[in-house]
Amino acid sequence: MKKLAKSILFCGVFGLTIGMSYSQTQSRGEVTDQEFIIRKDRVLTVPIQPRLFEKLPVLPQPKGLNDFNYTVNRYPLTLQPLVLETTPIQKPFRAPQLDLYPGFLRIGYGNFASPLLEARYMATEVDQVNYALNLGHQSFGKGPVQGEESGESHTTFGGDISYFSDLFEVFGGIDWHQDRYSFYGVDPINFENPEFEAPDNVLSSVFVKAGIRDIEKVGPFSYEGQLSFRNFKDSYMVKENEIGISATGKFRPNEDWKGQLGISYFTTNPEDFSYSQTRVYFAIRPEVSYRLGEFRLSAGLNLVSENDSIADKSNDFRIFPNLKASYQFADEFGFFGEFSGDVQRNTYFSFVNENPFLGPSEQLLNTIQNYKVEVGIEGQFQEAFHYRAAVNVSRYNNLSFFVNNYFVYPSVSDSSKFTLVYDDKSTVFNINGELGFKFSDFYTLGTRLDLYQYDLNTQEEAWHRPTWEFRANNQFTPVEGLLVQANLNFMGGLKARKANLNEGGTFENYMVEKLKTIADLQLKADYQITNRFAVFAEGNNILNTKNTRWLNYPVRGIQLIGGVSMKF
Repeated sequence: MKKLAKSILFCGVFGLTIGMSYSQTQSRGEVTDQEFIIRKDRVLTVPIQPRLFEKLPVLPQPKGLNDFNYTVNRYPLTLQPLVLETTPIQKPFRAPQLDLYPGFLRIGYGNFASPLLEARYMATEVDQVNYALNLGHQSFGKGPVQGEESGESHTTFGGDISYFSDLFEVFGGIDWHQDRYSFYGVDPINFENPEFEAPDNVLSSVFVKAGIRDIEKVGPFSYEGQLSFRNFKDSYMVKENEIGISATGKFRPNEDWKGQLGISYFTTNPEDFSYSQTRVYFAIRPEVSYRLGEFRLSAGLNLVSENDSIADKSNDFRIFPNLKASYQFADEFGFFGEFSGDVQRNTYFSFVNENPFLGPSEQLLNTIQNYKVEVGIEGQFQEAFHYRAAVNVSRYNNLSFFVNNYFVYPSVSDSSKFTLVYDDKSTVFNINGELGFKFSDFYTLGTRLDLYQYDLNTQEEAWHRPTWEFRANNQFTPVEGLLVQANLNFMGGLKARKANLNEGGTFENYMVEKLKTIADLQLKADYQITNRFAVFAEGNNILNTKNTRWLNYPVRGIQLIGGVSMKF
């Protein structure tokens, strides 16, 4: 009962409290009438505060800023001047330890009975006198036609010596070359005779040089002069002696301007079956170059005098311009141009190096390049890709060609030898392009394409000259110490002059013989076992094609050679 009474009392008090709160809330929220008085004529006044016009007081000057006067007394002393003796500091600089080996030897052997020997030796000690020797030999006991009847061999030996002073270098050298070729391009019916032997031709040359040049190549002036002598002969009646003098001086007044002057004089005395003459060639080539940012400009002259005997020749002296310009807008794009002319000096030695099956010729002539006009573009991307494309037109006099000589001597036919013919007025149009790629040190690619068109006057065709060429050189380094090369060469559009004989073997006329496209694949591999020893392997004409560069002269098939090399 007590609990019930307490509960009733608590509920009553709680209810009374809520009721009173509600009544008070209702009384405060009511809206009643109110009266507001607004007086517009009332003015608020603020007392006036006077301004202060008193100036700041001037601070007194410190006494430490007054002028001071000093009395200096001189006390002269009769002392001897101090003499200083300077000596350079003797600090030992340790040179890097490099493995320098003065000698190199490379030996190998391959099919077609082909031994290979290459040896070089050069002094590595730093001294006033330095010298180097080299020896090389490679022969092929068997060839593409009748085995030993078409063999060949090549041997070289030479040396160089130099004396160094503080300002200049005196140098000299001697080289001896001997190359043996076989005239196996005869009528195949000759090999049916067991006693027939294809004639050989041994080409021998000795070259001696001596000269002087400055050592400082970046100073305001540099120079080089050389005196040379060459003696050449073959197994028949060809002899040629040559004396040459050449000198070059370069001037660099500043980084933007550069000038140079080149002088060359050559006299040759060729002798052959049908001629013996003295040929003189003298040239002066002044040139000035200017550079402004990425713009390059060079202007010069080619003054040439030569005494070749040509019908209707007006003068031995000729002057040609030599103008070149280029501008690189950016690394990715630039252009270049050239307008020039010159006289290309030709000798029997230079001709036989181009075609080793050259026989007697009626006359040796230089090639006159009246002008050459060329324009092109070039650039590179991220130092990985580079390209170059150009178009040029050249005008020549006495452009040389090789044709089979069917009448070497009166009434004697020999199609295995070649002779020289010339076109008096020729125009050559050329389009060329290059593309290269380099990926670190792992892979390098270089390609070039050339297209030619010939406009001739006296010759029917551009004998043994290509209308297109393509070259691709690849180099791989798959692992450290291994170098692999793969080179592909194409040459097409070759045409030869072939004699048309009747059934009795009598000459009737000439006909054009189209030669097949030359395709040559070369593979090379070198592996460095140690710093001193390495092994190598080479393969030529992997496609096993005849590759007839000269009419009646196919080349060897697949040729493989391997060997070792060492440094000592």
